[in-house]
Order: sequence, then structure tokens, then C-alpha cells
Amino acid sequence: MEALSASAPFAEAFDLAIRRHGLSLEALQRRMAMRGAQVSLATLSYWRRGRRHPEGHRSLHAVAVAESCLGLPADALTSLVTRPRERRAQPWPSGVSLASALGSEPTELAACDGIDLDGNARLALVSVHQRATLGADRTERSVRTELVVTSRADGVDRWVSFFRPQTGGGHQPVLRSTHCCRPGRVRRDAASELVACELRFDYPLRTGETYVFDFEFAYDGEPPETNYLQFGVRAPARQIVLQACFDPAAVPVRCYRYSGEGDSRPELPVGPSGTSHIAVLDARPGVYGICWEWD
Repeated sequence: MEALSASAPFAEAFDLAIRRHGLSLEALQRRMAMRGAQVSLATLSYWRRGRRHPEGHRSLHAVAVAESCLGLPADALTSLVTRPRERRAQPWPSGVSLASALGSEPTELAACDGIDLDGNARLALVSVHQRATLGADRTERSVRTELVVTSRADGVDRWVSFFRPQTGGGHQPVLRSTHCCRPGRVRRDAASELVACELRFDYPLRTGETYVFDFEFAYDGEPPETNYLQFGVRAPARQIVLQACFDPAAVPVRCYRYSGEGDSRPELPVGPSGTSHIAVLDARPGVYGICWEWD
């Protein structure tokens, strides 16, 4: 009978153990579930073929349960899995600071005590669609954002959203609605009106798993007049779409697109529906936006 080598890659050892025991993946999954380890067939198949490596405490527990189901000695498989480190954000792949991405001063972030300001690094941005609705009085009535993300680690369960109106005026931005997420801790900087809000997912994500959620900010009391919409990213994003929707009674005379990559500001059309947008594909770290002139 073939022996498991202590130096064998995890996928090779896992496949050998399954073949030796004569179990199908479906049967192994059922046995693991009966012992409290819920793992999808796709994940088991990826582990077996080496397309994905178990990471995180939950995955390590599942491997230990698989050892028991396959009649293996303790640590026969888990010893081949890299032990998870303490959960912390992976370093950002760029040198763009959070303050730069937000267009804020570093001192404004001091009010965000208790919120992991670098936690979003555990998620890769696939798609951003942000839509601002402007009123007939030229004010920013609401900003809705839909995100598609991919988890870069096991156990990621939240996103931190930062929102700030055009500075000044004592405005009170609030999280008005959420979908596929719920609000957690909220921190405010009164001087800049910056709001940092945790958005907690419906369930923890596995490495490589995608998630779609959206949320909307509005205002308690009078909304501010504004002449721009922007979104900053600290890591590459496959797609960023920004859309400004104007009231028919207040359509700007000109709209422009801009980014932090240069001084160029190409003019944008405003359609008959009263909207203007930009779509950036394979966006690099930085700030992207639309600005407009009312008169």
C-alpha cells in the first residue's frame, strides 16, 4: 500500500487518502457535514486537484475532520497545510494612502477609533457602480453604491465604507439603506463630516469567493449643494462606473471627468435623461471622478 509522504504536497496527499479509502467526494462531504464541517463539493475538488490550498482557521478545522473521516492519523494532512497567521489585513498593493484615496487629511481619520481602516485590503474590487442623485436645488440627495468583491482570505465578513459630503455646512450624512449587508460600527469626524461605516456581510467569505452588496447614503436635514462625484481606490479594480443623475430642473451646463493621474479633464455629455457617467476599466489605484459647472 502506498504510504503518505510527510513532504508530499497537500493536494497529492489528500487525493491519495481519498483513493485509499475508496470514498467519493460526495460521501466524504456528507461524513464531514455530520461532524460539523460544512465544505462545498467544489472546494473539496479544488483541494484535491491543487487548484486551491486550505487557508484560515475554518479550513484547517475542515481538514482535521477530513483526516478523521478518512481514517488518517491526526495531523497527517493538517501538517501539510500552512498554519494560519493571526488575522490581519494584507498589505495594500500600492502606495496610495487611505487619506489620499478619500481626498482627506490624515487627522480626519483619527475619529475612526475601533474600525479596521486597512481591513478592506482583504477584499479585491471587481466592480464599483456608484450613482448620485441630485435635486432641483442642486443638492446631493443620495449616493448609492453597488460593489462586487472577491475575498483574498478566509473569514472576511465586512467592508468599511467612507463617505464625506462637500466640506462645510454642518451636514449630517447617514446610511439610509443596505442590501446583502447590515451596518456595524459607525464613526464620524465632526469637523470634516467624514463618516466611516462598517458593512457586515450575511456570512463570512472563503478565499476566492465573490460577494455582491449595495448601500445608500443620504442626509438627515438639509443636503449639501455639490459639484462633483468621486471614488478612490487603493488597489486595482476591474471596473469603476460613476453616474450623476440630475433633476430636469437643474442640469449643469458642462460635465468633466478627472482622475489623479493628470490635469486633463475631458468634457462629458449629459444625455436627455439628465445623466452623465464615466466607466473606467482595469482602474489603477487612485481617485476617479465627475465634476460639473452649474452656470
